Amino acid sequence: MIKTKSTEEPASTRDGLRLFITRYWPRGHNKEECDEWLPCLAPSQELLAQISTDEITWGAFERAYKTEMLKGIADESSKNPRMQNLGQKYFLRLLKRIACDKTITLICTCPPNAKHCHRYTLQKLLSKPI
Repeated sequence: MIKTKSTEEPASTRDGLRLFITRYWPRGHNKEECDEWLPCLAPSQELLAQISTDEITWGAFERAYKTEMLKGIADESSKNPRMQNLGQKYFLRLLKRIACDKTITLICTCPPNAKHCHRYTLQKLLSKPI
C-alpha cells in the first residue's frame, strides 16, 4: 500500500516505510521523522519554480513531473543535481515491489489539505504499470 502525508501530520506506526520526497530537507524536521530522504523523487528545481510562479498549469506540471520520473532530464546536472540517473523508472519499480508487502508513506511539505501536490502524482504513478 502507498499512502501520502504532509510533514505537518504526525507520524503513525501505520505509516510503514516513511519517505521524505522533497527537493530540500524540510526545515524544522529531524532525521528520525523518516526512514529515508529521497530528493531524487521530487520535481526538478526548474519545475518547482514554474509551478510556484504560475508559469505552468497543474496539468502541465504533472505531465512534466511524470516525464522527469520516467525518462529523466536531458541536462540533469543543471536541472536536478540530486537525480543520479536518467529517470527513476527502476527505483519506482522497486518501491512498487516493496509496497506489495509493506506500507510506504510518501511525505512532503505541502499542507495536509493541499489540492495539488507532487506526492499525489507520485502515488498515482506508482499505482500504474511502470
